[in-house]
Amino acid sequence: MIHASVWLGLSLLLCFYSWLAGKRLAALFLPLSVLIAAFALWVPTGSPRFTPPPAGKYTVLGAHIDVDVAIYALLDDGKGEPRYYRLPYSTSQANALQAAQDGAEGGQGVQATVDGEGGVAYDGEPPPTADEAPKVPEAPALSIP
Repeated sequence: MIHASVWLGLSLLLCFYSWLAGKRLAALFLPLSVLIAAFALWVPTGSPRFTPPPAGKYTVLGAHIDVDVAIYALLDDGKGEPRYYRLPYSTSQANALQAAQDGAEGGQGVQATVDGEGGVAYDGEPPPTADEAPKVPEAPALSIP
């Protein structure tokens, strides 16, 4: 919402400049200037790409699962800078991503394979299992009556 407010403020400022200048040339370039202002705000704000990622193998550098809405993921293909994508949400996709993230050790990224239809498969170590004996709760060192 704040991005739209900033864009509206810039648009009003450009309109005021066009009116103040009183020149036809400025009035003709106003729609182009408003579109450039919208694009200049959209690109650096961290908004996810509106296109799906191309097919290939990626490393998931970070992800946020918004239940029943989308999976927001920062994907790195190793060829350039990482890109931020909005992936479609499904319970199976979210569970697979969470299991792969739980199994990742010491900063190793989760590997993701994107197919041509927009499906994503996550690869990673399985989450650790509880092979140890159950932990016994500690008694408090100090008890106040």
